[in-house]
This record gives sequence, C-alpha cells and structure tokens, in this order.
Amino acid sequence: MEFLRGITPETLLEHVRNTIPFALDARTPPESPYLKVVWEACRRPESSPPLSHHEYFALCVSAHLSTVSSFVPTDVDNQIRFKLWHPELSASERQTMVSLVTQALGWDMTAISKRFVRGPQSGRVLSGMHGEWFSIAVGAYCALRSHGGTSSTDADAMRGLILHEMQREAEVLGEFVQARDGIGALQAATSIAHNLGDLDRVMDQWNLDPADPLRAEAYRAGHDNPARFKGLLRLAGELNKLVLSATGMAPTSMAAENHRHFALRQARSLRRSPDLLLPISPFFDDWGATVGRHPLLSPEDVAEITQCLMDGWDKLKPIQKTAAYPRALAGIESSFSGGLSRLCQYLPAKSAKNLRSGLLRTLTSIRRDRFEAQWGEQALKLARGLLR
Repeated sequence: MEFLRGITPETLLEHVRNTIPFALDARTPPESPYLKVVWEACRRPESSPPLSHHEYFALCVSAHLSTVSSFVPTDVDNQIRFKLWHPELSASERQTMVSLVTQALGWDMTAISKRFVRGPQSGRVLSGMHGEWFSIAVGAYCALRSHGGTSSTDADAMRGLILHEMQREAEVLGEFVQARDGIGALQAATSIAHNLGDLDRVMDQWNLDPADPLRAEAYRAGHDNPARFKGLLRLAGELNKLVLSATGMAPTSMAAENHRHFALRQARSLRRSPDLLLPISPFFDDWGATVGRHPLLSPEDVAEITQCLMDGWDKLKPIQKTAAYPRALAGIESSFSGGLSRLCQYLPAKSAKNLRSGLLRTLTSIRRDRFEAQWGEQALKLARGLLR
C-alpha cells in the first residue's frame, strides 16, 4: 500500500543541496549515516525503482538532521514526527522505521552542526539535534503504543531510550555546574530546553493520554516535577530564560538569542563550508573571527555578511537587542585583514559610519572576556540558588 508523501525525494534533495552543498559535492560518501543517506540519494540512478515507505522515511530523517543546524533547514518535521507513521503501515515496515530511530540516537550529532557542547568531564556531546531525535522517537513510541500486542514491548523500550537520554542530558549540564563553567552551563541549558520543548510538542501533536507512562514521566519534566533529575532539567529551563546582561548591553536571554537567524539567509556565501555554521548564540566571537579570515570568503563576501549582521541587529532592536550580532562583528573585525578600516571600504558609507560610532560601536568594543565573565557569573549564581 502506498501512502501520501508531502514532498518528492527529488525536491527534498534540491532543498538539501541549496543549504549544505559542500556535504553533497564530496567525492566519497560521508561517514555520518544521515549525511551518507542523502549523499547516496543524490547519486541514485534515474532508472531505480521508487523508494519504499521506510526508505522515504529514512531520507526525510536524514535530510532533516543534515540541515537542521544550517541556515535553511528542510521542512519535513511533521512528516517524520507524525504523518509518515501511518496507522495502516505493515508491522515489518513500521519496525524497520523504529529500528532506524533507535540507531539514530547513536549517530554523530556533530557531523553537520556547531551547536553543541561536550561535557567537561565525560566529553559527552549535547546538541539541539538531540531534540530532533526526541521528536521522531516520540512518533515511533506513539505509533507502537497504538498497535498494542508485541508493539507495546517495543514501545516500552523506546520510552526507556527517551528517559535515558533525558537523564544523560541532565548529567552533562551537571558537569558544567560542577566545573563552574557558566558559559558551558548556559549553552547546555539552551540545548536541553530546546530538546524538551520538541519532546513535549510531539506528545501534544499525538494527543498522548495524560495517563500514558511516557507523558507521565517525561512531559514538562523541568516544571511539573522539578525535583526529578536532581533538579537539573528545571535548572536548564531557568537558565534558558534567565534575563542576562553585560555592561553596555540591553538585557536579553539565551531563549531570545537562539532564534532562526533569518537575517543571515541572504548571505549565501555562508553555505560554502561547515566551518561557517552558527554556534550556540550569543557567543559568536569565534564564529565572527572565522568569517573574517575564511579562505572561501572574499572581502566582498565578508562585507555582505557584515551588512546582514548589521541589518539583522537593527531589525531585531524593537523586539530584542541581540548580543550575538555585535559579538560576531567584533570577531570579524579582529581577524579581517586590515581590520575595521579596510572592512569599511567594502561597506556602504552609512553602514561604515554605524560600525565606527554610536551604539553598535559601543557594543562591539566590549571585550569578549568581560562579556562572557558577566554572563557566566550570573548563570552560576542561579545554579547555586536552585541546586542547594
């Protein structure tokens, strides 16, 4: 039986190529399983038979994970979380999909993302991409629960994986707190808050019964039962929304800073290398320095990116005076050959003036160590208060 598909494989691959061309143009297949799936799909002979349902699911999952940390993610969220788990799937097809989801938890989430941290003691990776795994894992769990019988045993196993991942993420945050690394704690907390948001959202999408064991144990984990997970998931939520400020900068928060960065989509040169993918906001100094000296970017490219950052900062001002874009501009200025004076030669006169003086100049002049120390201290103060 065939089921409706929201986007053709050909169109989906065009979308992937649009945002991460460097991954698909490689001569040899990437090591990462999800990148390898899209790489091989691009080379699939035209005479090949249509993809089966589980093959199409694998392509959608792989395309999503490959691009979710890019500037233009593919829009297949509802497909992999809900629509492709059709109630009339055969048991074998459904089980193949479930097996893929189980395997995906062990995939390298750093292969195509800069938005991750590593636990300072264990080295374990924590990334917003783990939230994407949560979302498909909940889909698998709900599909299994709806069929009963032997599927219930598999559903219990999936629930166990989800809860284990929640515990693992809490432990990674705990490592940063123990190491007194406030910036690392903020970055970890933002990833966790995003991940738990995905988890809750898909349970709501499936209308999961409040009495269901997964919903009872995992839904609003940092809110409804804050003492669970040693209070660390509650801490993640509080750190993510904590109002933070540094001298000379308007108050902001990790939640407000980690938006979709639409302003940077215009600068297509940012899609030339994985080096140019964005890290966790607002700590963009290193990213800006990479932009300023990257061999694949011409001075004109750097100027265009600079202009996009300035435009984005200006557009966001009425809503949220972002700290990330001034940090990125400071990084660009520090590494661009010839510094600010030469960079301004490639900018419109008005932009050059705004970069040299006024509020934006005040913000880019704040030293990185001072900026990060103030944020880190506020984070650790909150952690001490909540984890007594």
